[in-house]
Amino acid sequence: MKNSGVHGPTRAVHRKAAICLIFSLAMLFVSTKTMARIPDIFKGYVIGGIQRGFAAVSSFFSRSIGAVSQLRSLQQDYEALLDKMRDYELRERDFAVLKEENQRLKELLDLRSLPDTKKIAAHVIAKDPSNIYSSLVIDKGYLEGIKKYMPVVAYQDGVEGLVGKIIEVKASTSVLQPIYDQRFFAAARLAKTRAEGMIKGQGFRDSPLNLLYIPKGEVDQLKQGDIVVTSGLDQVFPPEIMIGRVERFRLNEFSSSLVIDVWPSIDLSRIEYVFAIDKGPNE
Repeated sequence: MKNSGVHGPTRAVHRKAAICLIFSLAMLFVSTKTMARIPDIFKGYVIGGIQRGFAAVSSFFSRSIGAVSQLRSLQQDYEALLDKMRDYELRERDFAVLKEENQRLKELLDLRSLPDTKKIAAHVIAKDPSNIYSSLVIDKGYLEGIKKYMPVVAYQDGVEGLVGKIIEVKASTSVLQPIYDQRFFAAARLAKTRAEGMIKGQGFRDSPLNLLYIPKGEVDQLKQGDIVVTSGLDQVFPPEIMIGRVERFRLNEFSSSLVIDVWPSIDLSRIEYVFAIDKGPNE
């Protein structure tokens, strides 16, 4: 009985030791398995995540480089199209200029002829920038038959009109005094009523001409837009050359004549070709 009492606690200690041993072995087994699987987890999640991150960054830069390359290609195509458009615009502009030039030459060929006269065609090659002493230079001189005081006309927008007269002649060029020069005078008349007067320039290209010495009695028949022509009484300009149209008129209480403004029929700001009129040896 004493032996069983002594061995009872020992067995209990042994059981507890065995349980602890089994538990320790189990924990060791579990820990070993877990530690063995840690590299796989790290490889599967951490390294995999890093690889996916690098792959995403690489894809982003690859797409960016591709987009930049494509943008550069589009820019080159855009510049090439712009160059082609500029070339087409220049060609269209040249075509328009040639068309206008052809139209002007056609109008010049249709210029009507005055009886017993011949016309010498000339090109305006220079203009005096001064407003008061204005003059035009043409590319014909006495070698081509130009003479001093020759009348000069032009054809513009279907109208033949007076431009001025020659005041200086050289071998291959001549100086033309335009009608708006303040030193210019020409015998004129109203085409409708035949009332006679004198046309005079005011010295400015953008100002109307003055028709002087028209009697006040013409005021009832005079209207805006009436045509003014040369009368031929000054023995310089042939008769019936159109000068312009009446723009406005008014009475002058201190004079027996009307004050009439006449707008020239030829716009001298865009004139290019003119014709000097040779009336013959008795000019």
